[in-house]
Amino acid sequence: MKNMTKFRAFGLIAGILLTSFFIFALFYFQNTESAANEPVMTESDGYQIATIQVKDDGFYPANIEVKAGVPTKLNFKKPSGFTCIKSVAARELGLDLYLEKGDNFTTLQDLKPGTYKFHCGMYMYYGTITVK
Repeated sequence: MKNMTKFRAFGLIAGILLTSFFIFALFYFQNTESAANEPVMTESDGYQIATIQVKDDGFYPANIEVKAGVPTKLNFKKPSGFTCIKSVAARELGLDLYLEKGDNFTTLQDLKPGTYKFHCGMYMYYGTITVK
């Protein structure tokens, strides 16, 4: 009877460890392919488009430069749904955007020269948009 209890406890611990390892592997080996081939700044249909990668440890690039007087689209590209960054906000820009996996576009009009800060919803990761 005592051996049966030890066997059950061992099975429970082994199951928990195996499940924990699986969850760790799922997050660790997720597809976080770098977008080095993707340009950060592009132009299309009269807009300048800045692509910002949203990863586990912040925004890449964290600092971008755009031209003043040109309508701007920001694409917060989230390659995985398993990041802690769920939203991005910038008070000065009136930006408050919930981020889904994939492309997340927002349009900014009439940007005046200056530097604008943005951050994740938990104020852990930051970036800037410099308008020249």
